[in-house]
Amino acid sequence: MIASDALSLKRNPKIEEAPLQGELMLFDPGSSKFFVMNPTMAFLWRQCDGRTSLRTVVERLSTAFSGVDRVTAEAELRRALDELIGLGLVFPEGGE
Repeated sequence: MIASDALSLKRNPKIEEAPLQGELMLFDPGSSKFFVMNPTMAFLWRQCDGRTSLRTVVERLSTAFSGVDRVTAEAELRRALDELIGLGLVFPEGGE
């Protein structure tokens, strides 16, 4: 579970991405797996630049998507990031 709001994450540089009708498709050549990300997950993926803190991503998410309160956004974001980390799609900065 992601603990620190100051933590930043970065995308796995081996993952390939392509837009897909308002969503985003990722391909992991190491496992030959495809992942289709809805607009919210695509937004999250793009925030994982190795510099943006979790706190900032939560703020951006709650302003980018109307009707999402900060508490809900943070809880969902942490679950989504745990999943992305578990799949090897993103890493804590310095954790490759």
